Amino acid sequence: MIKSTFGLKDTPFYRDNFELLPQQKEALNHLKIHSQHGGFSAIVGEPGVGKSVLREHLEIFGEERENVVASVSRTMHTYWNMLNQLAISLKLDVKTAKLEQALIEAAYKHVKNNKTLFVLIDEAHLLDMTTLRKLRLLFDKFPKKYNLVLFGQIELMH
Repeated sequence: MIKSTFGLKDTPFYRDNFELLPQQKEALNHLKIHSQHGGFSAIVGEPGVGKSVLREHLEIFGEERENVVASVSRTMHTYWNMLNQLAISLKLDVKTAKLEQALIEAAYKHVKNNKTLFVLIDEAHLLDMTTLRKLRLLFDKFPKKYNLVLFGQIELMH
């Protein structure tokens, strides 16, 4: 309706084909390299600098055979709710009591199948420091073929 009303050819605010800027391509290459050694990465910047475009491009990696992408975008939750979101993203059906162990086993299964695991957490600057510490301890138990990528604003660095 909006296209016919204003005589537009394309739907406004709809992105189906987006190009990465050179800086974003460089960041993407760094994320790929770090994922081969078990990495923790932070993509930090002011709103509007292209973090979400980079995250969307990383989510497309999940469609490739050699990558598994788990994305969490509702980060104003507790540690256990974040783990539940990760389990849902990885298509795991387990009870909360065995959630950590199930996530670790799923990661080992993907690595055994020669896949690289990317875990994307959006709006990470809103997370409590205790939650970030618990996530780091959990991911220390993962096999070394993953990359935990935190997307957030500059407050994340402090």
